[in-house]
Amino acid sequence: MSFKRQTAGGKPLSLEQLEIWLDTLDPPVAGVSSIDGFLAALAAGPCVINPDIWLKSILREHVQSARSAPARRTILKRYNQICIELAGRPEAYAPIYMRTDNGEVLLEDFANGFFTAMHLDMGAWKPFIADRDFGYPLAAILGHSTITGGPSWIEQLGDPLASQALDDTWRMVPQIISFIHDHCAFARTLTVQ
Repeated sequence: MSFKRQTAGGKPLSLEQLEIWLDTLDPPVAGVSSIDGFLAALAAGPCVINPDIWLKSILREHVQSARSAPARRTILKRYNQICIELAGRPEAYAPIYMRTDNGEVLLEDFANGFFTAMHLDMGAWKPFIADRDFGYPLAAILGHSTITGGPSWIEQLGDPLASQALDDTWRMVPQIISFIHDHCAFARTLTVQ
């Protein structure tokens, strides 16, 4: 007698296919860049959260549909890739950003996803945020977030020099995420939700 493992819904999607699939959902959910920021916060942050919980935060009511199986696999594959890179080859980690037609990097979606994931267990993040050495690099990412429904912190500053200084934050995000990952490593070993 032999047993075969059943797999639902086929192979993972490419990231381009995932973006197209996400665009078809009604009600809509976050795009690939926002999901990538979300996954970066999960992989680097101070707590381990069960994928059943965080997948629901990303795909909401679409999480259990048969059509979402390849998308779930793609998202889990990307999460695993980020975890592996941050743990063993941080120089290989490359965030996924939205870009304008002119190639300008837009960090807002990534930052919104990152901030959303932090809210899954803000209590675990608070001690780290209070640490100035940790909080400042984190603020460089979160300064681009508009998740509160209002203007980003950068826009609220109203200072062209501050805006200009933060325009290139996207270049530093891989190092910031790696720093957060290393700084939170011990805390992650203590928490599994």
